[in-house]
Amino acid sequence: MFYRLLFNSTTYLTILLALVAIVGDYIVYHTKLHFFQALFDNTTHALIGALSWFMVCLHFKSSSAFYTLLEVAACAFVASLIDLDHFVAARSLNFEDATNLKQRPPLHCSTFPLVICLPLLMLSYVLYLPSLKRSILIVLTAFVSHHTRDATRRGFWLYPYGSTPPIPYGIYVLITCMIPHLIRLLYTMLKKNDISVSYDF
Repeated sequence: MFYRLLFNSTTYLTILLALVAIVGDYIVYHTKLHFFQALFDNTTHALIGALSWFMVCLHFKSSSAFYTLLEVAACAFVASLIDLDHFVAARSLNFEDATNLKQRPPLHCSTFPLVICLPLLMLSYVLYLPSLKRSILIVLTAFVSHHTRDATRRGFWLYPYGSTPPIPYGIYVLITCMIPHLIRLLYTMLKKNDISVSYDF
């Protein structure tokens, strides 16, 4: 059993996920120019989201390699797109304005993905809509990974209850590594013999 764990691809990918999180933060912290700091920060969000969903895909394969790649790219895109609300809230395209907001922008509220995604997941289960379920899990993975990384600085914003204290860095890395496994567990709980995904839109 130890041998199988040691040489399991999931184990390697979990270690890689932790390294991406740590190295990404290191680069952001040691980058002086504000533009590149924001760029590397956003890229780290995207890479964590992509890798997290790829790990889920190892256990619940899509109908083809192309759709798997499409899903991984979609998770990366959503994880990256979340930060655009900084510019919307700042009403400016200036990086200084967008990263020095007095209040947190709306898509950084952790209540939002829970209120939207969980009911839709229940609906996809009741109506047996595997494509919807998979799409919602992609969005949930992107949001949870993004918010967890941001929580090291300002905690989780749980409207209307306020924000939690910032989480310790080690706890952040641990949660980040657990996200794909927790999403996989949630997928298993909601699974209704939908072995593969049908993209019949």
